[in-house]
Amino acid sequence: MASPDDLLLEEELSQTKLSRNTFFRLVDCLKPYRKTVFLNLILTVLAVGSQLAGPKLIQYGMDRCLLPGADLEKGYHGIGVVAGIFLINLVLGWGLTVAQVRSAIRAGQGAMNDLRLRVFEHIQHLSLNYFDQTHQGRILNRADGDIEALDRILTWGANQLLASALTLIGVVALMFQYDWRLCLAVSVVIPPLAVATWLFHRHGMEAYRGMRRVSSRITALLAECVTGVRVIQAYTREEVNLTRFRAVHDEYGQRVLVAARVFHTYMPFVGLLSGAGTAIILGYGGHLALRREITVGELAAFVFYLGMFFGPIQTMGDLYNAVLSTAASAERIFQLLDTQPQINDRPGAIELPPVRGEVEFDEVWLRYDTTPADQWILKHISFRVPAGKTIALVGSTGSGKTSIISLLMRFYEPQKGSIRVDGHDILQATADSLHRQFGIVTQDNFLFTGTVLENLRFGRPDASEEQIYSAARRLGTHEMIEKFKEGYQTKVTERGANFSAGERQLLCFTRAMVAEPRLLILDEATSSVDPRTEQTIQNALERLFEHRTSFVIAHRLSTIRHAYRILVLQNGEIAESGTHDELLAHGGIYAGLHDEFVRT
Repeated sequence: MASPDDLLLEEELSQTKLSRNTFFRLVDCLKPYRKTVFLNLILTVLAVGSQLAGPKLIQYGMDRCLLPGADLEKGYHGIGVVAGIFLINLVLGWGLTVAQVRSAIRAGQGAMNDLRLRVFEHIQHLSLNYFDQTHQGRILNRADGDIEALDRILTWGANQLLASALTLIGVVALMFQYDWRLCLAVSVVIPPLAVATWLFHRHGMEAYRGMRRVSSRITALLAECVTGVRVIQAYTREEVNLTRFRAVHDEYGQRVLVAARVFHTYMPFVGLLSGAGTAIILGYGGHLALRREITVGELAAFVFYLGMFFGPIQTMGDLYNAVLSTAASAERIFQLLDTQPQINDRPGAIELPPVRGEVEFDEVWLRYDTTPADQWILKHISFRVPAGKTIALVGSTGSGKTSIISLLMRFYEPQKGSIRVDGHDILQATADSLHRQFGIVTQDNFLFTGTVLENLRFGRPDASEEQIYSAARRLGTHEMIEKFKEGYQTKVTERGANFSAGERQLLCFTRAMVAEPRLLILDEATSSVDPRTEQTIQNALERLFEHRTSFVIAHRLSTIRHAYRILVLQNGEIAESGTHDELLAHGGIYAGLHDEFVRT
C-alpha cells in the first residue's frame, strides 16, 4: 500500500505538461486504429459543416421566403422547402454525430484495452526486485486508474479539438461575412471571458488538487483499515478510526464545496457573457436592420452563430485541463513499460530439458538492490544436493533461507558464485525452462479465484481430472476435497478466504504435486497443518521425496528429521551442516533449536 506521503507527492505532480515523447507514444497507441481515427476525423468535419449550415438555412428562409409583400403561395412553398432541408440537415447531423461517437469509442477504447494488456503482460514479467521496491497500490493504480485517465484524450481528444477549432474558425469567418461591425461590437465580451477562463483554470486547478490530496488521504486510510481490520477489532480501535476518518471526510466535503463554488461561478458567468453578447447583437444589430444595412435573417443567423461561439472555447479549455491531468498518468504508464526486468535471458541461453535434479551452489554471495553495498544477505554459500535427495534449511528469521530458494529459482541473481542444476549454470538457461522444473508451496498458500479443480491444474493446465484425483489420493487430500460443498468444483473466493488456513495449504500442496516437478520447494509447507493432518501426509511426503530433489524450509523440525542433509543458516552463512542425528550429536545451533522445539 502506498503511504500517504507517497500519494500526496503523486497528486502534487498530477498536473504537468505533455512532453513531445509522451505525445508521440500516445499517438502510437492509436496506430492500429488509424483507419478508424481517420474516418472519425472525416465524420467530425462533416458534422461541423452540418452544424454551421443550420443558421445559414434559417437566414435564407427568413430573407427569401418571409419578405413583406411577397406572394403568399410562393412564401408557403419556399418556407416549407427550407424547413424540409433544415430537418434533413438536422437528421444528417445527428447521424454523423452518432457515427462519429461510435468510431471515436472504437478507436479510443481499443487503444486503451491494448495499453491495459501491455501493462498487465509487462507486470507479470518484471523481476521481484521491482515489487520489493514499489508499493502494490501504486502498481495497481498504473494498471487501472492511470489508464482510465487516458480515456478523455485517446477517445475524444482528436475529434473534440478538431470540432472545436473548425467550429470556432467557421463561426468567426461567417460572422465577419455578415458584418464586421457586429463582430467588433460583440468582441467587448472576449476580454472578460478570457480573464474569467484564466481565473477559473487557476482557482479550479487549486480546488481540484485540494480534492485529490484529501481523496488520497481517504484512500490511504481506507486501505490501511481494510488491511488491518483484525488488529483494529482486536484492540477496539473502531471509534478512534471513525473519528480520524470523519475528520478527513469532513475536510474532503469542504474541498468539494470550494470546487463546486468555483465551477458554478464560472459557468453562470459564461452564460451571462453569452447573454450580454446576444443583447449587444440584438441592440446594435437591430439598429442596423432597421436602417436596412443588414437583413433580419442575417441578424438571426448572427445570433445563432454567437451562441455557437462560446462552446468551443469552453471545450478547448476543458481539453487543455484534461491534457494536463492525463500527461502525468501517461508518463507513469510509460515509465512502468520502460522498466526492464532485472532477470533476463542471456544471449544464447539454452532450454533446459527435464532435469534429474542435482543442485550445486558454489561460493554464492547475494546482496539485494535495497541493501547497503557492504551488507551481504548470503555469504560463502556452497553445498551439493544429489538428484532425488531432500535438503532442509533451518535458521532464525532473516538468516537467508528464503534467499537461497529465490536464487535457485532465479527470482534474483547472485553477485558472486554460481548455481548449477545437472551441471548447467542456471544463468545460462532460459528462465521459463528453469521454472518449469519447479513446484513450490509457500506459507502464503495463495489461491486464485475459480474452482478448486482449476487451482489444482494451475501448474499443469493439460492435467486430466483423473491425474488430479490420483495426486490428491497419494497426498491424502482427496477425501478432504470431496467433503467440500461441491467437491472439486467448489468455488474459490478471493485469496481462498472461504477455506481455512490449513485447507488452503493442503490445496497448494496438492497443486504442486499435480505439476509433477523435478525440483520441489516447501517453504513452511506444514505451518498451518494440525499435527494429525501432518502425520497423515508424512508418508506421502516420504514417497514423493524419493522421486525428486526437494528443498524444505521448516521451523517444525519433525518434518525434516529424515532429510538427506540439513543446513543451519546464521547471518547469511552456513553455520552447520549434517543429518538430523549428526547435528544433535554436535550439540550446536540445531541441537538448541531442537530442544526448544521439544519443549514447546
